Amino acid sequence: MAAGAGGLTPDEIILERSKDILEQLPETLDKANGLAEIFKMNAHGILPSLTTVLIQEIEKFNRLLVAMRKSLVDLDLAIRGFIVMSSVLDSMYTAMTNNMVP
Repeated sequence: MAAGAGGLTPDEIILERSKDILEQLPETLDKANGLAEIFKMNAHGILPSLTTVLIQEIEKFNRLLVAMRKSLVDLDLAIRGFIVMSSVLDSMYTAMTNNMVP
């Protein structure tokens, strides 16, 4: 009905939102691009404890970015009919339709 009235269909809205989110996602973080002083080992050959925590957080954030990117691409493929819409993707679709975080 929405398409007949000139509006976007729910699928088109979700595809547009998905594309917008994908464009805003940063690239995965690389400690090589970080400040070298932070990742320098001390005199005993070990990293400071805060650096260790930072590295762990970078790894977690990168896993999150990869999962988000894959989920958004899979949702796009499912809406277009190239892959099967799983229950996880369906709940993501529903959440995005209702302006909620999936």
